[in-house]
Amino acid sequence: MFKLSLTTSGQYISAAIFEQKLVSSSIFKSDKGSTSLLLNQIDELFKKTGIKRKDLDAVYFDNGPGYYTGLRIGMAVSQGICSSLGIPIIPVNGLDALAFAAHTSHRKICSIIDIKRNEFAYCTYNPLPGGVAKATEPEVITLDNLEIKISEDSDKKLLVGNWDLIDNKKILNDSNTKLADPRFVTAENIFNVGERLFQSNKYPDFNEIQIEYMREPDVTLPKENLVKMVNFYD
Repeated sequence: MFKLSLTTSGQYISAAIFEQKLVSSSIFKSDKGSTSLLLNQIDELFKKTGIKRKDLDAVYFDNGPGYYTGLRIGMAVSQGICSSLGIPIIPVNGLDALAFAAHTSHRKICSIIDIKRNEFAYCTYNPLPGGVAKATEPEVITLDNLEIKISEDSDKKLLVGNWDLIDNKKILNDSNTKLADPRFVTAENIFNVGERLFQSNKYPDFNEIQIEYMREPDVTLPKENLVKMVNFYD
């Protein structure tokens, strides 16, 4: 059976189809999230691979943190697909996905995701054999406070996520901090965590799924912007 993995939390919209391994993927940069763009991207994946929609076993989606509009779109599309096919929807935290992608490092991992207003979502992890463990709770942090955290922490650290959006030489040139990939969340990152949650049955019920905004959004997104018929019948 196949899994669809999605992330719409930042500047890049990424979708991929997996079996046990990656079958096909698509990624593009979008300054403004769009339900139509995401649905078209998903349709192209199915056309390209010849896989039937009915063969999907689950959908893994990035439930944040990140951009408010993009997160709403990702959740709405994921819910529409899963409800029409009667399959599970698995939310995956983007900070966790970034950290897991770097878990083979021996350094402490610092995940950072842009949430606008010159603020970032930030969380640290300790690498473990086959995974990671949270060292701190996720928090919203300004660049000034991030500089303080980085400079006062003498541990060897790996900074992953949106560090390329940071214009602060003290952070980027810290002698104990190594800048590394991934620099943004991809559908593959989401799949790698989502698959473990799915196989271990550690995911919430459909009606209990929430988006991890971490703070109030800049604007309220009208519901009509998310409305588009999702036809997943071949």
